[in-house]
Amino acid sequence: MIVQVSNTTYFIGVLAAIFAGIVFNLGIVIQKVAVSKIPLETRLLPQLIRSPLWLVGFGLQFIIGTPLNMLAQSKIGPAIIPGLMAIGLIVLTVGAVRLAGEYFDFGDFAGIFLVIMAVIVFGFSKLSVNMQMINIYEPPFLLRLLIFSLILAAISVFCHLFQKTNVKLRGILRTLDAGLLLSQSNLWLGILIVFFSKWSVEKFIPEDLILAGISCAIVFAGSMLGIAETQRAFQFGEASKLIPIQYVPVQILPILAYFFVFNLRPLTLYSIPFSIGGIVLVMCGAGLLARRQFA
Repeated sequence: MIVQVSNTTYFIGVLAAIFAGIVFNLGIVIQKVAVSKIPLETRLLPQLIRSPLWLVGFGLQFIIGTPLNMLAQSKIGPAIIPGLMAIGLIVLTVGAVRLAGEYFDFGDFAGIFLVIMAVIVFGFSKLSVNMQMINIYEPPFLLRLLIFSLILAAISVFCHLFQKTNVKLRGILRTLDAGLLLSQSNLWLGILIVFFSKWSVEKFIPEDLILAGISCAIVFAGSMLGIAETQRAFQFGEASKLIPIQYVPVQILPILAYFFVFNLRPLTLYSIPFSIGGIVLVMCGAGLLARRQFA
């Protein structure tokens, strides 16, 4: 039986997710500026690793943003964290205009507004997961986790391969691939948090290292590959338009994982309407922000 988290714990988790979103998006703006200074024909990643500006953005995400994300995961679980982190789009909007010189029109601001409204709606959904109550060794749970992860991996591979043959959609496909990779990473970060919660109240078991090691590997690989795909996507489109597209899988997939992987049922009648409303707002907002990428 899954026990609902307390109001204080939920509030702390929500605040941690919001601040994580702000920090992550500030890092994205800085990274986009660094990417824009590198010629298209140049090998991107080796140049970025040597760029102090890009390393500052990367550092913000991993030194400050990642611990905040982990705190949020431990308090409210993975379901609505990406939705709450969408508040960082305000930072992305202002930063893109002030630092990267990107242009916005009314449709872009309307898209940003819809995504921000989605953050509020997700916050009211109360789709939290008490990670300390998850039995990660339950065979049905492991089977659901494996199936879900394999489906995400297959779609990610498809996006990566298809972008090689479609230059016009390359920015969109790369940022969708990044969203899938980051979603995979966030899901397994939740599994890793389960181990941390377990070890904080129970004796360490050496057998835990197998699944915990797999979780660490997927979290690290998903994060690194997701970041790499995001930087490559920046070469083919504006950060302010691509990142909201990335938010579509990043926000929707954790909601699906809540029902399919964790096999949970909402504790309130309004949780499902709010979560569906949040998804609709995200997709509408992302559609408005993505429209000029097809021009």
